[in-house]
Amino acid sequence: MPLYDYRCDTCGVFEQRRDSAQATAPLACPGCADGARRVYTPPGVRSRAGARAGANAVDRGRIDRALTGEPQRTGPPSGRRLPSAPHSH
Repeated sequence: MPLYDYRCDTCGVFEQRRDSAQATAPLACPGCADGARRVYTPPGVRSRAGARAGANAVDRGRIDRALTGEPQRTGPPSGRRLPSAPHSH
């Protein structure tokens, strides 16, 4: 499926893979669920701005979860104690 650019008035530009028959159909923004419209960019010229600039799929997922407030899974605990700060009285 091709990758298309869409613009949300609130969140800005995002990319979405869609079937070419659905490319011009309205789409809900993944960040805020407002309506987004397709924007056309010349082939090979993609401008990226904002928190998603240069982010891969995993990073974009982390950004999306951070924006929604979904808890982050950071991995299993290491079992090590955190260093304590020296006490000064």
